[in-house]
Amino acid sequence: MTDIPARQLAEWTGRVLLLGAVALWWGAVVVPQLVSLTFPELLPPDAIPWNLDPNNEGAVANTVSAGALLTVGALAFVNALQLFARIRSRDVGRGKAVRLFDRLVSQDWIAAGGWSALAITATLLGWEEIAEFKSAGLPLGKMVLGEGYHETFWPVFASPLIIAFVLAMGVFVGKGLSSTRSGRQVRGLLVLGLTAWVLALVYEVSGEFAFGDYRAISRLLEETLEFGGSLVIGLSAAIASRTPDVPRPVLEAHGRQAPNAGRKFRGRDRVGPKVWSLAVVVAVAGIAGLGIVTPAFREAPLADARAYSSSGAFQVNLDDEISLVQELGTLPAFPVRIDLRVINRDPQGRPGTMIWRVIEAGEDSGRIFREGRLEVPAGEHPGWETLEISPLAEAEGRPLALQLIAEVEPNAHLRVGATKTNRYQDGRLWVNGELTWPDQNIEFVAYTGTELTRGKLRAMLGVLTSHWRWPVMVLEVAIAMTLITLIPVLLVTAALPGRRSRQLRH
Repeated sequence: MTDIPARQLAEWTGRVLLLGAVALWWGAVVVPQLVSLTFPELLPPDAIPWNLDPNNEGAVANTVSAGALLTVGALAFVNALQLFARIRSRDVGRGKAVRLFDRLVSQDWIAAGGWSALAITATLLGWEEIAEFKSAGLPLGKMVLGEGYHETFWPVFASPLIIAFVLAMGVFVGKGLSSTRSGRQVRGLLVLGLTAWVLALVYEVSGEFAFGDYRAISRLLEETLEFGGSLVIGLSAAIASRTPDVPRPVLEAHGRQAPNAGRKFRGRDRVGPKVWSLAVVVAVAGIAGLGIVTPAFREAPLADARAYSSSGAFQVNLDDEISLVQELGTLPAFPVRIDLRVINRDPQGRPGTMIWRVIEAGEDSGRIFREGRLEVPAGEHPGWETLEISPLAEAEGRPLALQLIAEVEPNAHLRVGATKTNRYQDGRLWVNGELTWPDQNIEFVAYTGTELTRGKLRAMLGVLTSHWRWPVMVLEVAIAMTLITLIPVLLVTAALPGRRSRQLRH
């Protein structure tokens, strides 16, 4: 009787901490980040406090994430100790030696081993989240994920330690949590939490490939999946540690059913509300995911001729009054911004000037739609510069070209980044009226405005089908947003006291 108040105090403390963690992370980290990604004009990324970015080492968000992982490790370790103690007392009571094989295949031993593996993994991950540990350069990431895990994808999932952990958790969930009444509830939460962990790893190693310039979206999803998965796993461990190990109801003697056996039929009445609740969660997640992806597609390039590696990259030198013409082809919409790589090579370090023109393509045309001047800084290697172009509706649907003319001092020249890997097949490159090789283009990216027009919608559809990265990004955002929306609803529901929890206390 004396331990009942202490147990209730511990339970209420856990509920408050769980609700506080959900409110802190989703209210102060996730929502501001989503608003900033979706409406940067309302909440610029620089306006978000440094401590609320979980990617910043030593920040409050990073520390809270590490604390959640260490808490999971502690709870899992407590469960493992309880099981080992029960196994020892049971084996001693038998009065004879127990064969090693019988121990290994027993459900209690599998459960004890599973909680132990989970405790070790969560503790190591929490340790790795601490800023001082990362700055020390200890090779935990390399040991678990292999060399160069940030630049490669498949070697991560071929890591023996990751494969061993996934297999161990599969045996643990399938065999170690099936003998108790609470096993089904613990198993469901554990599967959800482990799924979030695995997806967080997927997003970490695939963010560079699938999200490209929109890596901030991937980092937010990754950190939230890791933190949410930790909370769900911690909840499952807490339930397993406080729930009595009672076998499931079975058929009684003389053909009578257990008192609760008939309730499984009445449980069908609860399917409807659960389906509707899940549908609402998916709808909210879909709206939020669409809000995240839409700005990315609105800023998606009309044309992209960047060289993503040094292979095939070179520079075109433009001396004074030398002209370069890059064909853009017929774009879905008129570009309002063109980024290109350029630098001024001047022995005295003086900047240069580049005259740019958006003209109508064609040997007999040359009509100028827009033109301007760009001051190019001096340096050694080309950097990205932006040409701001005002919209022009009458030029839509016409073949376009970008003309560049250098105005530099003697002994100086503009160096324009280029590629000979045929990155842009819809246009050709001309230098002083001479056509270059068919696979050569300057490095450029053309964008249109953020407003949704028919031309922009065509451009967005073209971008979606132009490269595997875009549909993969949409799919990853959809999956992650569904889990990120489901997890806090589940955690808040579990943390709030309900009728069942009051009945259990009485």
